[in-house]
Amino acid sequence: MVKTRKIESSIRVLDKSLEVFSLFTLLISVTLAVFSVILRYLFDISFQVVEEICRYSIIYGVFAYIGPLIKKDEHLKMDLIQNFLRGKIKHYNDLLISIILFASFIFICWSSINWSISLLNMNLMTDSGIVLMFIPALAIPLGMFFSCIYSFLKIIQDYDKIRLYKSEV
Repeated sequence: MVKTRKIESSIRVLDKSLEVFSLFTLLISVTLAVFSVILRYLFDISFQVVEEICRYSIIYGVFAYIGPLIKKDEHLKMDLIQNFLRGKIKHYNDLLISIILFASFIFICWSSINWSISLLNMNLMTDSGIVLMFIPALAIPLGMFFSCIYSFLKIIQDYDKIRLYKSEV
């Protein structure tokens, strides 16, 4: 458990910064959406780039906060099975889920890096024609990178729980 506490204390700054970043992107999205609605309905003006910034800022926020949700154990998992398991088997199931999650994030991270690089090489633009498609697509590899870190830490925590459970029995 000492390792787990050291890891949690060292990653607290990253937790806070990702949370602040996610809240900031949400604030940007909401503010620009209200601004866009006012422009559209009061002045009959619409800017495609403002709508894109709204859309992509919320995507950045969501992908940035995946990692801290994993740490809080709020990721998608099958609670129905978890409710029936008891004791050591429940801890092994948690470890298995964490390993599958980590492997999935590594695969998605690698695939999204390749996809983002291909978008950059093609010089593909967003609908507004102002922003390279690479910039909004970069949210996926960044989010998956942080998710890999957090899911790896979750594996360590789950392993520690199993190890401590064995020594308690």
